[in-house]
Amino acid sequence: MFSKRLYRSYQFNFNLIKSITDWTVILYLVVPSIIIGFFLYRDFAVNFQVIELQQNFFLTLLFGLSFFLVKSSIRLFVYDADLLFYKQQGRKFHQIKLFGYSYSFIFFNFVLIILLLLASPFLVLPFWEVLFALNIISVLHIFIQYKCQKWFTKWPLIFIIHALIIFNLAILPFWIFSLLLLAAHLLLLNTVLSNRYWTLETRWEYEAFYRWMKHLYQFSLEMRYYMPAKTKQPLILLAKNKILSTHRIDNLIYKTLLRKLNYLKSPVQLIVLVIALLFVLPIWAKAIVLIFSFIGLNVALSSILNEIKQAPFFQLMSVQENEWLQAKTRLKYRLFPPLGIVMMLLLFIS
Repeated sequence: MFSKRLYRSYQFNFNLIKSITDWTVILYLVVPSIIIGFFLYRDFAVNFQVIELQQNFFLTLLFGLSFFLVKSSIRLFVYDADLLFYKQQGRKFHQIKLFGYSYSFIFFNFVLIILLLLASPFLVLPFWEVLFALNIISVLHIFIQYKCQKWFTKWPLIFIIHALIIFNLAILPFWIFSLLLLAAHLLLLNTVLSNRYWTLETRWEYEAFYRWMKHLYQFSLEMRYYMPAKTKQPLILLAKNKILSTHRIDNLIYKTLLRKLNYLKSPVQLIVLVIALLFVLPIWAKAIVLIFSFIGLNVALSSILNEIKQAPFFQLMSVQENEWLQAKTRLKYRLFPPLGIVMMLLLFIS
């Protein structure tokens, strides 16, 4: 039963990615990121001097990162409806929880080992001690989540656990970390298996499911409208009465963009990311980033305009295809030259 649920979960996620992903945009982002990231990582790792990094500084840095690297919940693939069959098939659901527990930590360690291997040129302490320490923190982190539901008791305990494990990395031997990890797993596993109603596990399951969907929906402008808005969409006063262009299509496009600023979220995020990269990358990488960023902005703007074209008021009014193409050309002409000048100035200044 667990294998079927796991297979259906991966099948659903794969179909969701396939249906909402704009592969052109992903290609423009992934290919240059891999190329630039590989050369930057190689240069930085070769020139890095481990002696220059003090152990106290490394432990403090690892303490801060530990809140992002640890596992805060587990996926057992149990749902509310399973409670109806608990008494009749208790052994089967016991096995589901056991398999889910094992899968959660195996997958977590798979990701964690990859991250630590990438960071291995910069590690001062032994690789396996850091790995075991993060695992101990993760298990105790989840155990505290089980036992303490109030934030004022939960977070101080979590903070103390992180500090105790991390700042004793340079003191305690490896065999103590092994015993601590075994004891922590036995403690958490007993708590998970003895929980008859697993309301916390089902909440974590739904949170993990919707968190995954939320991350996927960020890559599709169309799917973002299925997500509940956190705040009311801003209404810009400028978009009400002022005529922003003598061309009727241009005027409607400008006012739509001002009324629904979420259209501009992806282009603005890309521009901010590019500006930040221009201050840290070498000159050859900056040129590659600029080229791909303009291609990506062009694709993103075309996607936004095509979505605006499907708005109800554009369906009611007669718009010729050549009129729409001319409006798109004028909008890109007004946007890209000033943006290109600013980017070029930043390229030479930085």
